[in-house]
Amino acid sequence: MKTTGPLRHCLTLALASSVTLAGAAAYADADSDWYIAPAFNYVIADEDRNADDDVGFQFGIGKRLSEAWNLEANIEGNTLDFENGGGEFKQRGIALDGLYFFSRDAGFAPYGLIGVGGLNTKVPAEKGTHTMVNAGVGFLSNVFSDTVALRMEARYRWDNDDESIPTEDSFGDWVIGLGLQIPLGNRAAPAAAAVPVVAAAAEPAPAPAPMPAAPVDSDGDGVVDGDDTCPNTPAGAEVDARGCELDGDGDGVANSLDRCPDTPAGAKVDANGCEVDSDNDGVVDSRDRCPDTVADAKVDVRGCEIKEIIELPGVNFQTGSAQLVAESTSILDEAAATLLKHTDIKAEVAGHTDNTGPHAFNVDLSQRRAQAVMDYLVSKGVAADRLTAHGYGPDSPVADNATKDGRAANRRVELKIAK
Repeated sequence: MKTTGPLRHCLTLALASSVTLAGAAAYADADSDWYIAPAFNYVIADEDRNADDDVGFQFGIGKRLSEAWNLEANIEGNTLDFENGGGEFKQRGIALDGLYFFSRDAGFAPYGLIGVGGLNTKVPAEKGTHTMVNAGVGFLSNVFSDTVALRMEARYRWDNDDESIPTEDSFGDWVIGLGLQIPLGNRAAPAAAAVPVVAAAAEPAPAPAPMPAAPVDSDGDGVVDGDDTCPNTPAGAEVDARGCELDGDGDGVANSLDRCPDTPAGAKVDANGCEVDSDNDGVVDSRDRCPDTVADAKVDVRGCEIKEIIELPGVNFQTGSAQLVAESTSILDEAAATLLKHTDIKAEVAGHTDNTGPHAFNVDLSQRRAQAVMDYLVSKGVAADRLTAHGYGPDSPVADNATKDGRAANRRVELKIAK
């Protein structure tokens, strides 16, 4: 194997060339996208070739595509002597390679490469071109110049040559390369040094006009004093274009002081921006349907005093059934909210009917309707042990069953508050 002599010769030539080309490329553009890459190769032949290792050459032209990628077209050539002296592999190839750079550091720029092309192999009595695939690693280093880089790489070259040796279908050689990467293009020549000119004495320049004073914003709200209608807003307060605090809900209390920032429009509020409860029953005036309840009276969620019997007008059922109609739920939701507000109250859900139909049927129907209302209230969070359900049938009318309106009034559900 011809290893030591050719390899030493390859390294010596590469280093000498790099020094020479570094000087020759003194004006090359370091940021050029295009470059050439001449190199010497040392080919470590596949053992199946039965050939000696030897030197070769490679010449590429490439372009930088991005921070990470270069694209190169390379031609290469080498000759490998048979170990038995009976001939040689004469190889010439061309490939398109992609180089992926892990770093673009000028001192050491490592990369990986992969490419594909064709390799023409000529041996005694045979010649053919076959697919070639390259894969390997390498690095660039600007050790000699800011522009010309030393380049070294190692790659595995596979070609599907099934003709040179009839018993083999393909070969895999290792190729070690040492060369240069030289950017194309020229740097602009440095500008000539300016010749100093002695100027005649001149009149002193007039003093610059004083700068106008910066506008003042005393309260730091972003509106200068000249435009600030409210010059003493507290620090951090949101202000409008006039420098006055914002009042998000329009209740007359600025946001920074408003403890109830979402009061409804038109509601009467106190100094904290919260709605007023004039009769102190726990229901604010805007929702209080009974604004003059006596002091300490228990009230429902509408602000009305809770009587012994809470009527539930609008709670209705399907005809002859205990199935609540959809319109009933809003009334029952109010009743549930009242019971949840006063957890000490216990109540009986009383069901009533008119006198139409058999008495026993009406009693059973009123019981089932009372139970349906109780079940709904429990589903809304009222404890079951605070409620009972009782059906009275037609036995407790509040109107004359002889009229249609009277019968409608008698069909009702009530809450009887336990004393």
